[in-house]
Amino acid sequence: MIQNKRDLGGIRTADGCRIRPGLLIRSAHLFQAEEADLAGISSVIDLRTPGERLEAPDRTWGREYLPIPIFEDMTAGVSHEQGADHQGFPDMAVLYRRIVTECAASFGRGLRAVMGHDFSGGAVLWHCTEGKDRCGLITALVLEALGADRGVILEDYLRTNEVNLPKAIAVRQRAAARGEAFAESLYQAYIADERYLRAAWTAMGDGYITRMLGIPEEDIARFRETVLL
Repeated sequence: MIQNKRDLGGIRTADGCRIRPGLLIRSAHLFQAEEADLAGISSVIDLRTPGERLEAPDRTWGREYLPIPIFEDMTAGVSHEQGADHQGFPDMAVLYRRIVTECAASFGRGLRAVMGHDFSGGAVLWHCTEGKDRCGLITALVLEALGADRGVILEDYLRTNEVNLPKAIAVRQRAAARGEAFAESLYQAYIADERYLRAAWTAMGDGYITRMLGIPEEDIARFRETVLL
């Protein structure tokens, strides 16, 4: 089973186009994936750290597998290595601002892998552990490259709470014994919040995909021609 999995197909762009179904898939990790879960998918992009991949390796069932970590080391609030005894989690909006600037090269590699996928063989799926932060930011960049407005991008980002909100409530209750502040920081790390994504957009500034990630306009145009109706 794959959690937090959804097809971006059907999402509309600002100019009235629509993403073709069955091409662009986002999700949480594939540690418990069954072969049927990957029907129609030909390539998997894993955005997790080496530690996360070692502890919970993807089950890709023979699909092309591309490990493209957004960052290499454990990052409190985002990565989910086992045994980490965090004393508290950072403000997630601050963390989002930091990773989109400090990890721009990695976001560029991830976005290029999605855009350069050979869709004639099937869909591309990208994921992190929860399918929320690293996956959510790559998804926001994919949708922006395709011309979706930011209200639409935000709507897709917040859909993660359909899966993660009950989980966040449960972990906050379990952590209550360690203090209210710790429990609340843990809760905030599990949810998708509009404030986080807007903080990332502020840090990105204008033209992030072309200016900071170095992706040419012609590559973006080619991607749009491939996946939009």
